[in-house]
Amino acid sequence: MARLVLSPRLIRTFMACAFLAAAVLFAQSQDALREITRPLVLGILRLGGLAVLDHGETMRIAHLDVPWTRDCAGINLLIIMLALAVWVNRDEEKVRTFWTRIALTFPAALAANVLRVLSLIAYRWIAFPVVESPQMHYFLGFFWMVPFIAWITPKRQRPGSHAWMETLHAAATVSLLTPVTGMPNGSMAAIAAIFALAQCRIRQDFWVRRLVLTFLWAIAGGLVASMNMESFWLPWLLCCPLLIDFRWVLSPAGFMVLLCTQSMFALQSWAPYLGWPAIGWAVWSWMGKSAENTDQPSGSDAAVRRRFRPVFFVACSPMFFAPFLASSLLSWKHERWQPPATLESRLLENQGYEVLLPEQPNNIALLCYGPEGSDRHHTLKICLKYRGTELTATTEDAAVFTDGTHWMRECFVQDGALLLDYPEYLKSTFAPKSSPGVHLIFIAPKEAFSPQDFSLLAAKLARQFHEHCITRSSSP
Repeated sequence: MARLVLSPRLIRTFMACAFLAAAVLFAQSQDALREITRPLVLGILRLGGLAVLDHGETMRIAHLDVPWTRDCAGINLLIIMLALAVWVNRDEEKVRTFWTRIALTFPAALAANVLRVLSLIAYRWIAFPVVESPQMHYFLGFFWMVPFIAWITPKRQRPGSHAWMETLHAAATVSLLTPVTGMPNGSMAAIAAIFALAQCRIRQDFWVRRLVLTFLWAIAGGLVASMNMESFWLPWLLCCPLLIDFRWVLSPAGFMVLLCTQSMFALQSWAPYLGWPAIGWAVWSWMGKSAENTDQPSGSDAAVRRRFRPVFFVACSPMFFAPFLASSLLSWKHERWQPPATLESRLLENQGYEVLLPEQPNNIALLCYGPEGSDRHHTLKICLKYRGTELTATTEDAAVFTDGTHWMRECFVQDGALLLDYPEYLKSTFAPKSSPGVHLIFIAPKEAFSPQDFSLLAAKLARQFHEHCITRSSSP
């Protein structure tokens, strides 16, 4: 059995993680950065000569109405950057230097978030009336995070290219965790991804073999993008041959941890019975293992490394942007979805439609969103988060969510089939080249229905909408 070794650096890292966990709990009920970030953003916009009105939950910027959410305040970005700062400084020997870099994360996160919010406003201004997708949020958060994390990354005695690649890889991985946490068993998948990331650092053993495998890894990324297999992006990133420990990934525990990061596996009802024990086993084995020195090449690998490493790293860096940009680049000529002509509909600002069915009650609304590219739709909770609305699940019906004043439920129409929940939708879109389909969102005031009655009515209306879609597809 592995012997548990708690070194001073490991204890310090656990202390930092405990501090991070406390910050996460504090963030659930507080918005401490709101009074700092918001005035900065408003002040910069006014200095730029723009007419800005602060309406509390929204900002009116000339012709734009921009929602202000908890994410805009920057608490989520701060938590992500704190986690990254702890990670990239985990081997720092000097205690004072370690905590100084953690402290520097706060102003770095503030600056990165202000730049991210300004970038999103600029995107809306340029693309009006189009509203950015969740992928654009992830990409801009990732884009502005990288230079600030690189600033607080220790250089030590290692080449700067090593620190840069590890930081870029870690930032890309963590940025992909937001949609993962919103799916069934998302916490298991996120913890598995974070632990798998702990095994990733630049490796210089088997260098020639890693060169070949990296070429194949890039081809695999192209296949993931071309086949719209979005659920493979996270495990693909974590399997980068330049950073992965071959022995770990080929071990039973390592393989199971990576499998837990694949959303189709993680959403299965039986997955936690395999995933959690595997994660626990992997963590115990890792804590009892002595640190490896992977910075020294062996034998003939040294000459190859010196000759090709700088150029190779520069060539591979853009691959970490692929999960954020691939779908947009591959679907720039995507044809926009429209509801059946047999139904009354109204175009919404954010590329959706409000649809009225023949027997639809006045106190329930149906919003329909076609795909914004080739990517599948995210969960209702994730989609509305980036439209300024935070949702919580109801205890009475797992399919019904609330924002405090309304009931909401999602359904999907995909490849001619009606899918009544997100797990069904994920399974249906798992096959390569699957159509993303149409996202249906039903909304009603809380006082109008009980959660159970609302859920039944929404399912009934979804079937009616599906019948109209079938009629349209079968008509000459």
